[in-house]
Amino acid sequence: MLQQTSVKTVENKLKVYLDKFPNFSSYRSKKLNDLLSSWSGLGYYNRAENLFKSIKIINEKYKGKIPSNKFELLSLPGIGQYTANAILSIGFNKKAYPIDVNIRRLLNRILDCTLTDEELERVLDISFKNKRNFRHFSESMMDYSSSICKKSSPLCNECIFNKFCKSAYKKFDKKILKKIKHQNLEFYIIKKNNLLCFIKNPSFQFYKKFNHLPSNLDKKFISFIKFAEKQKVMSFKYSITNHRFKINVYNLKNLKINYQNIKWVKKTELKKIALPTLFKKILY
Repeated sequence: MLQQTSVKTVENKLKVYLDKFPNFSSYRSKKLNDLLSSWSGLGYYNRAENLFKSIKIINEKYKGKIPSNKFELLSLPGIGQYTANAILSIGFNKKAYPIDVNIRRLLNRILDCTLTDEELERVLDISFKNKRNFRHFSESMMDYSSSICKKSSPLCNECIFNKFCKSAYKKFDKKILKKIKHQNLEFYIIKKNNLLCFIKNPSFQFYKKFNHLPSNLDKKFISFIKFAEKQKVMSFKYSITNHRFKINVYNLKNLKINYQNIKWVKKTELKKIALPTLFKKILY
């Protein structure tokens, strides 16, 4: 959950999520949409899909217990070197070094060079000689590097490595700004009696796994509908990562749809289905 998502956002979501999914067996009777519904608001939804796939494998192949073998962990969807090492060291107290962006920054600054993660693992292995608690070591490295050796304005005066750190007291205030992408989007509310229209396989890239409102990006869908009236409902700005959207929402009235790739949902069922925050803002 914390990948590319702030701690505060996860804190606000975690308790409710764990109430619904307290253990691996609680996923057995659930579908991906159930997970996405609980995940809504955290972003990067491919993480949720990989989590769902991995837990299904864990339940079926490993009898509901996460494997403690690195090769088996790496075979699970969405698990790479960092996550596998974090599970081994923090979860099982095994010899492994989860190198995140903070630990990488700390070690490269101390050594004043840029090493690969494999080389950094060897550095940590040498540093960790004759010690046994891999869990505490990994957690302390993560916390220390994020709170002391900050990306900009590191607290060198407080750092226990400042006497031999080759980057001590250097300035690291330069910020690399992500290029902001601006885009105008239209979303369409299409009603039929007490039903709302959602589109399958949408063109809007961020919410493809969700129930999805049709948009002006869905060119094929638009070519199959005819409407007599387009009524503006709302307009607002919305951000997703480095994307800045101007959102316009319209009711389409007196229309005909000759498109099969759609789904009709009862208005009373909206709060029970998986919807991203953007669509909740539009529909609630």
